[in-house]
Amino acid sequence: MNAERFVQALQDAVVRDNLAVYANLFSMPPEKAVDPHWVRALSLFQNLDDAGKATLMDIVCQVMVETTANLLGIADGCCPVAGVKGSVGLVVNGRPIGGELQELFLELNEAG
Repeated sequence: MNAERFVQALQDAVVRDNLAVYANLFSMPPEKAVDPHWVRALSLFQNLDDAGKATLMDIVCQVMVETTANLLGIADGCCPVAGVKGSVGLVVNGRPIGGELQELFLELNEAG
């Protein structure tokens, strides 16, 4: 698997699929939620108008993108992590992949 296919797979699994999960979760009535954080989140969401709901979902998407990009930067070796000694990288099918994953992922997300 090359770097482009890897970041596309991450885009699909982490951003697209999880955004659909969150959209589904936010359509649930607050009284059906069990987790106290979700009860509050659902109550907040239900009190927003349609524009506010769309904005919140955009923020959720952006957080997913930025978090994934940060992790890819760590794997690429361009974003050091305090306290981590040695090299960090990703291996797919026994072959190292990386060096440009963060940049490719961000470009993919800028393109829409």
